[in-house]
Amino acid sequence: MNEMTLKVKDELLKVSFITPKIVNFHYSKNGVFNKDYSFCVEYQKLKNSNVEVNFKEDEKYYYLSSEYLNIAISKELGKVSIYDKDGNLILSDYEDKGYVKEGSKIFTYKEIKYGEAFFGFGERLGSLNKKGQVLINWNTDESNHSMNNDPLYQCHPFFISWHPKASYGLFFDNTFFSYFDMGRENQSYYYFCAQDGELDYYFIYGPSPKEVIEGYTFLVGRCHMPPLWSLGFHQSRWSYDSEKKVYEVAEKFRKRKIPCDAIYLDIDYMKGYRVFTVNRKRFPNFDKMAEDLKRLGFKIVLIIDPGVKWDKRYEVFKEGIEKDFFCKRENGKIFTGYVWPGKSVFPDFLREEARDFWGENHRKFINLGISGFWNDMNEPSIFSKIEYLAMKILFHILKLKEPPKLKSPKSFEEKIKRIKKKTMDEGVIHKLNGKIFYHSEIHNIYGLLMNKATFEGFLKIKPNERPFILTRSGFSGIQKYSAVWCGDNKSSWENLFSSIITLQNLSMSGVPFVGEDVGGFWGDCDKELFARWIELGVFYPFFRVHTAKNTKEQEPWSFGEEVERIAKELISLRYRLIPYIYSLFYEAKEKGIPILRSLILEFPNIREVLNHEDEFMFGPFILVAPVYEKNHRERNVYLPDGFWYDFYTGKRYRGGSSIKVNAPLNKIPLFIREGAIIPMWDVQSYVGEKNQEILTLEIYPGEGKFLYYEDDGTTWDYEKGIYNLVEFSTFKRGEQQVLSVRFVHRGYEGGAKFLNVHYCKKEKKIDFTEGEFEIN
Repeated sequence: MNEMTLKVKDELLKVSFITPKIVNFHYSKNGVFNKDYSFCVEYQKLKNSNVEVNFKEDEKYYYLSSEYLNIAISKELGKVSIYDKDGNLILSDYEDKGYVKEGSKIFTYKEIKYGEAFFGFGERLGSLNKKGQVLINWNTDESNHSMNNDPLYQCHPFFISWHPKASYGLFFDNTFFSYFDMGRENQSYYYFCAQDGELDYYFIYGPSPKEVIEGYTFLVGRCHMPPLWSLGFHQSRWSYDSEKKVYEVAEKFRKRKIPCDAIYLDIDYMKGYRVFTVNRKRFPNFDKMAEDLKRLGFKIVLIIDPGVKWDKRYEVFKEGIEKDFFCKRENGKIFTGYVWPGKSVFPDFLREEARDFWGENHRKFINLGISGFWNDMNEPSIFSKIEYLAMKILFHILKLKEPPKLKSPKSFEEKIKRIKKKTMDEGVIHKLNGKIFYHSEIHNIYGLLMNKATFEGFLKIKPNERPFILTRSGFSGIQKYSAVWCGDNKSSWENLFSSIITLQNLSMSGVPFVGEDVGGFWGDCDKELFARWIELGVFYPFFRVHTAKNTKEQEPWSFGEEVERIAKELISLRYRLIPYIYSLFYEAKEKGIPILRSLILEFPNIREVLNHEDEFMFGPFILVAPVYEKNHRERNVYLPDGFWYDFYTGKRYRGGSSIKVNAPLNKIPLFIREGAIIPMWDVQSYVGEKNQEILTLEIYPGEGKFLYYEDDGTTWDYEKGIYNLVEFSTFKRGEQQVLSVRFVHRGYEGGAKFLNVHYCKKEKKIDFTEGEFEIN
């Protein structure tokens, strides 16, 4: 028996052990359970759960225990306390406030332990540790990315609590407007609440932060292997608005020998901003252009918005109207709002048939060879008619480079009122199997459902090709469908720095394929900022330059020869690292562990790492310490315990303290962990240009292990076992340094045939076969 319903205070509480480490707490509301669904958790896993749970009770308490946890629940107070098997308290309700109702609102209060820190919550600005902050869950089109502004485009009601003794996670499975107060109101407790719905949350025991992420992504899902080309460099602009401009950009990349895999087309490729159309005046030979770019090794990624122009001659609109696929108001009238096409309607992505309709509309582009889709404005972002007209004037007539900054709201209530005006009315209805849901419950998952529609549509059209989908809006589980970029940042040093924090939080929220607009979106970038941002962007899992209409050009050659040389060198490093990055995506697929890692993930027992949020690990071996201040040519770098090697000089450092390092404009401080094994390729202009038969292994002194992964990089054949998984490990045998090569799984005939081993300035070429090889 792994689920039981208990009477606590004046409500019922279902306690379900999903695994020995994951427990679901679901409270009734006014004595009734109305929620028997989840938009995020894969319920089949819950139904298939078979955990051995011991249960007993006395006059005052219910007691439940699994292999890892002991839980005590007070009958009188309803207070839930969770302990590990050694009797250490992990989490406790605060006093008798484990469940509080105020009208339709629901709350739960938890004790804050001394030394506790909080991470995750999705896409967030501000400090990495969210202790003492209030975090709103309401996906919002927010162009002001100043450090303490909240919320942005993605809200994930999940966090990791780190403590020296043990870490745990909490996932609040409620999609209504909600917020977390992580000790702002009172340092003794945190609480989270929702404006409606039921108190339904999952406790996820670590004890390490990595194990928390693994448990959380077990619930909400993990990423698939991305198409290999998507790990390369991507170039975008609002907009490359003609064939001529697209050809010019593509040809310059190849002529200047700067690697690049993808060029993006923003909204100006469309006819009057109608989705799934092409402006034949700007792109008269769109089909030929797609073929020509493919021959040059470029993939095309098209922007798609959810707003469908109200136009009775427009086929997408006509079909959606005829088949009743668009969202409606309660009075039965179709909901309309203004976005780039003007007056628009919006698909009800909650309905499977509407998602099928949307996915099918990608067919003509996919058949032309379009490789990726970029889902934007999908919070959904909606203007009033006045705002729409103002935007047209600002960007098309006045040629402004960024929207005007609004005054900050004076109160929490004013902020809520403002962000809720930016989207559909909360009373707009959605339907699922005949049941009505209001937008107040669907808003936060609207973008997730749009990406699901795109993903499933692509698979129906090309069932054995992996799609590349990029999204602005999302919710818990978005990693199952798409990569994420963090929206309309600014060309500023502040936003260069904030990206370091935002991507760590999003990564710890189970989303591995993440990035920011390199160089910044709004405003003009300068040469120093662009150079520093390219250096950092190399270590974003998703690596794309993007900038807004009317801003200066922002291609790698746009800032003069020095910056072009720096950009070329650093982008080339990215291409050398692709086999390392791709192997890390295998770990993300299997366990949910991100590629970009806060230091706390790799060094969970070292409290000092909490003080160094401006550094991160790229996988297990590469410590990245970006320069994010203007005119700085050095910085302090904290090296955790162990030995570290300067990436550029090979100099060895003992960790456990900070050092000052030089950081000229062409170098981002990088340090390699002892025992590192980093697989690399030769540089190529685009992924697939060269047959990479030789895999270089950069090996550093010490004992280490790395799981190397390879497959065809394109199809779903890896799900049939057609891939290779190789464990590389190094160790000392007497005076000899030994490399061990062991095939964990061998199912792919392609891939590397030889190993080029670099160790302590020595090089050795060997066949890529199993065995032990002396390398010094």
